[in-house]
Amino acid sequence: MQKEEILFKTHYNGLCHFAWKIVGDLAVAEDLVQDSFIAYFKNTEQVSDNDIAIKNYLYSAVRFACYNHIRHEKVRQKYWNVVGFTEEDNIALELNMIHSEVIQEIYKIIEQMPLSCQQVFRLGYLEGLSNLEITEELKISVNTVKTQKQRGMKMLLKRLNPEFLPFIIFLLKNI
Repeated sequence: MQKEEILFKTHYNGLCHFAWKIVGDLAVAEDLVQDSFIAYFKNTEQVSDNDIAIKNYLYSAVRFACYNHIRHEKVRQKYWNVVGFTEEDNIALELNMIHSEVIQEIYKIIEQMPLSCQQVFRLGYLEGLSNLEITEELKISVNTVKTQKQRGMKMLLKRLNPEFLPFIIFLLKNI
């Protein structure tokens, strides 16, 4: 795998979630993130090879792309004078970044789970289906659903970066 592909796969989901939290539209968020990667790949010589510098560049590029998109939409819809535009303050941006990082970490861990556990975990925790709805959709018993959810949660808590643990309960309720 090339360096660019690894970089893309490492940061894409987290950046998409970060952009989605700002613009509120997943398709637009994905486009903005892809545009930010293209901008980075065109300007790699201007950014340090340090992973943190690259990550900061990408988050900044996505943030500014989101703001530009919002501004453009407001102008296009002629709501500029009525609605006004306020950029998020730094605390909200930092919280969005942390939230996106935790979500990205959760998705990485879910991808490592066995397929049956992955399905039940996604339906139960990410899509918010009840145990009964999961049993009907997957044609499995309620006990199997409960077992797979517990198994998935144990895997998640075991593999999740310890600095993210305080956020896990809050985020699973608000994904």
